[in-house]
Amino acid sequence: GTAVKYCRNRGQISPDFALRRIAVALVVALPGLAAAGDYTWPVVRVIDGDTVQVDARADMPPELASIRVRLRDVDTPETWKPECESERRAGEAATAFTKAALAKAGTIVVRDPSWGKYGGRVIANMVLDGETLSAMLIAAGFGRPYGGGKRQGWCR
Repeated sequence: GTAVKYCRNRGQISPDFALRRIAVALVVALPGLAAAGDYTWPVVRVIDGDTVQVDARADMPPELASIRVRLRDVDTPETWKPECESERRAGEAATAFTKAALAKAGTIVVRDPSWGKYGGRVIANMVLDGETLSAMLIAAGFGRPYGGGKRQGWCR
């Protein structure tokens, strides 16, 4: 209804965005919500190879429960604003890999989420049947190790 969109020029932040940020901070900061920082939030959507959207309503009110999770320790090619056509194709392949891996996983755990530097998402390990999705992406050649900072380009 009355949400104000974020406007970089005016510095406005929507009330919905502010509430989500507070809710995510509480989930991450409050101990005891799930043992050892593991959450079984269902994946709602794959954004790209290294980012998914989850439904965290088991730990938050439904209106605050839609959270984007950026996979820890991996970078995959971009599908949104890629620098070249080969990056777009590689990003689509990484996204397809992530979708397939999630679809065939028996158990999916979001492990140790922490607030990311970009609003509206957390950084976390996503563990599928005991193996991190980040390691799976890297092993299959769809991503590279990433520990933060400036990312390498994907265009040749």
